Amino acid sequence: MSVASILAAPVDNLDPNLVYYESSRDEYGYSFTYKTKDGQFREEQGYISPDDGILRVTGLYRYEGPDGQTYEYNYEADENGYRIVSKPPPAGAPISNTVLLSLVG
Repeated sequence: MSVASILAAPVDNLDPNLVYYESSRDEYGYSFTYKTKDGQFREEQGYISPDDGILRVTGLYRYEGPDGQTYEYNYEADENGYRIVSKPPPAGAPISNTVLLSLVG
């Protein structure tokens, strides 16, 4: 049996700069997503690897720079810290075990 905690908060009750915020957590890991009024967007998933007990994190951060360009970074984290990774594969490409496990509840 899996028990999950999900928070999809009305933005009125949180930071006034938030447009959207959602967070969930269960015994397998967590995920959250938010968007701010100034265009920042972040989504992140984390889980404890059953193989080695290490927290594995994948995520995306996007914002609009002062030059008007949109910048987007995909990142991952584990026992070696946070690091920028290449963009995800195109639609239809196989899903990695890391991403798949982060979605399974």
